[in-house]
Amino acid sequence: MEITKRELGQTILKNVVKCKNPMESQEIYNGWGEKYDEELDTLNYQSPQYAAKMFGKYSDGVKAVLDIGTGTGLTAELIRKKYGYEGVLDILDANLGMLVQADKKGLNIRNIIRHWVDQRGDLPVKDESYDVITCTGSFSSNHIPVTAVPGLIKSLKHGGLFILTVGIPENNSYTLEFHRFLHNMIDAKEVELVEKEEYQNFPNALDEVVHVVLVLKRS
Repeated sequence: MEITKRELGQTILKNVVKCKNPMESQEIYNGWGEKYDEELDTLNYQSPQYAAKMFGKYSDGVKAVLDIGTGTGLTAELIRKKYGYEGVLDILDANLGMLVQADKKGLNIRNIIRHWVDQRGDLPVKDESYDVITCTGSFSSNHIPVTAVPGLIKSLKHGGLFILTVGIPENNSYTLEFHRFLHNMIDAKEVELVEKEEYQNFPNALDEVVHVVLVLKRS
């Protein structure tokens, strides 16, 4: 029986998240870049839409943005083309092939950064460089470690916003750990939760996957 694009996209997604380690995950991305947008479109992938919508809501006065885990630049593209952001835009991802696809979209990117985010979350950029950081779909197993969040936030100016998407705590052990870690950061007043909204991440998928978009402010 012939497999549909929707079934193929869903299968690849499961393999990326449930593979043995991050290196194996990157090997899957190596062969997926050219068809990534098309196959996720069949699943009606929503995270970029929700992250970009929040960006549009809080974009007044924003002059510098970093999109972490940009992939093929889906969120960056919406920020530019749908919400009309004209300021500095840098993108970062661990996978060169995905960055190549993002670059093809003509988004007037200042810096294209290939970087693997480790447990510390240190980035090859100056601290307090950005008004907004976005991160869509990268807070999951075999992607960005939970403990990287404080390091990533160092790249934000004080009062800057971190707009991210992640699964709800009930989804799996990674998302449960993430939300517990973030709760501790909020309690310690390292960040403030400005807004959140739950949504169905892949409405056309066979399995329901509930995610949440969070808007955090650096203290």
